[in-house]
Amino acid sequence: MSNVGEIVSAPRETISVVVADDDRLTALSLADSLGRHGLKILATVHTARDAIAAVVTLKPDVLVVDLDFGPGPTGLDVSIAVRRSLPMLGLVIITAYEDPRLLAPGLPESPDGTLYLVKQQLENPKQLAAAVRLSLETAINPPKKSNSANNVSLTNSQIELLRLVATGLSNTAIAEALNLTPDSVKKAITRLAKRVGVDHSSESNLRVELTRRYLQHSGYSRV
Repeated sequence: MSNVGEIVSAPRETISVVVADDDRLTALSLADSLGRHGLKILATVHTARDAIAAVVTLKPDVLVVDLDFGPGPTGLDVSIAVRRSLPMLGLVIITAYEDPRLLAPGLPESPDGTLYLVKQQLENPKQLAAAVRLSLETAINPPKKSNSANNVSLTNSQIELLRLVATGLSNTAIAEALNLTPDSVKKAITRLAKRVGVDHSSESNLRVELTRRYLQHSGYSRV
């Protein structure tokens, strides 16, 4: 593996990859898995800024990037930025979230052909290697609709409401955040609970169950 400023030549038939994840062990594990499946790892980096620099400098065939880098730019922001320089760059976004909107509200649309992989659903390294190869094809011939990971069948406003409930905010606090009345928030939470199949026999149970659903979809808890 090389550092960001060190270009590694690869045979033309070999797919070259930059791996970006803020967790160093995860990044190294991903890179090792891909290397064992015949892919050329040009660099592993751990910040959004270094990910952009690595792609611009090394010009890989594919970027494998984590969605969540903590505060600041996301892996989605990185993907959008590097696609401007390399229109045919394959993009694979690794995420613990079954729907990227669970990370933060108002995320931009992913570039055409972006592939999302949910970490908990990866059963073996072959799936990741296959996704890397497929990402090149989808970059060149993207589907009519971008392959986003909106697997949670909720609207953007429902996703945001679920996130706010999970943070422990009261109805009044949520109402202030969303510029609604507390009564409107209460009704919206009841509708949300029905939508996700949560039993709302009591308000406390309702909030616990909604928080559990949020955590499940965010990858923190698998039931």
